[in-house]
Amino acid sequence: MSEAWNGACGAPRGGDEWARFRELLDDQYDWPADYTFKFIVPRAQLEEVETVFSTDERKVRASSRGRYCSVTIVRTVTSADDVINVYTLASGIEGIVSL
Repeated sequence: MSEAWNGACGAPRGGDEWARFRELLDDQYDWPADYTFKFIVPRAQLEEVETVFSTDERKVRASSRGRYCSVTIVRTVTSADDVINVYTLASGIEGIVSL
């Protein structure tokens, strides 16, 4: 998967990169599958993450200084497009970094 994730914020930046990421996902997963999403978010935006992912179980861990939080979400998805939709949704949160 790392080939597709080469932006400063982790997520693909253009249509070609999303297409490559979709190919990689389809090669590595049999759908439906549990997919682990990981994000780093400024603590001030944590509530927004919790709102966007309110139906998902989340593991949240604060950084040593408490300025950032890592958020791990495991969700059952039915396709590569479901994964891409989650990353697209998350990209609307200010300061989020997708891992």
